[in-house]
Amino acid sequence: MAKHKDKKDLKEEVIKEEVEKEVEEVENEDWTINEEKVEELSKEEELSKEEESYKDKFIKLQADHENFKARVNREKDDMIFFLKQDILLKILPRLDDIERILANTKEEEKKTSVYEALVVLHKKLVWDLEKMWVKPFESKGKEVDPDRHEVMTTMPWKKEWIVCDEFEKWYELNGRVLRHAKVVAWAWE
Repeated sequence: MAKHKDKKDLKEEVIKEEVEKEVEEVENEDWTINEEKVEELSKEEELSKEEESYKDKFIKLQADHENFKARVNREKDDMIFFLKQDILLKILPRLDDIERILANTKEEEKKTSVYEALVVLHKKLVWDLEKMWVKPFESKGKEVDPDRHEVMTTMPWKKEWIVCDEFEKWYELNGRVLRHAKVVAWAWE
């Protein structure tokens, strides 16, 4: 049993010695505030603040760059739209004229080569417009939509505003209104 106590005593002595060494180290440590250490710490803080500032500036510049790219793309798309619109608005009345001629041609005249040439010309013109992303929309029988229709005149009716005739078709280019339809609408009596 004496041996067992010696081991315990030995462990306690080792632990006491370690604690005393640590106490001596703490007592010998210089706890005075050194101005150089304070300056060094403040410089590190300034550098970290400056680093954060640069990170913030970088993030803002990156966002500005992305916004700039998006704005340039929008402006480019708008410019292309308006250039196409200028040309197409000069072509569409000619297409309307051809459609009116075809619609008002008498049956006996429909067998002539001039009429057949007009039909071919009309098909080619419509096909060319479709290749340029121009889409016509038929308005007859649909409810009047102020975003698409310009009502030229009305006819008395007992229901909602419904398009009964079209003077000019409504066209869109790349999902944007190219030309509003000019229509006759049935309206409330």
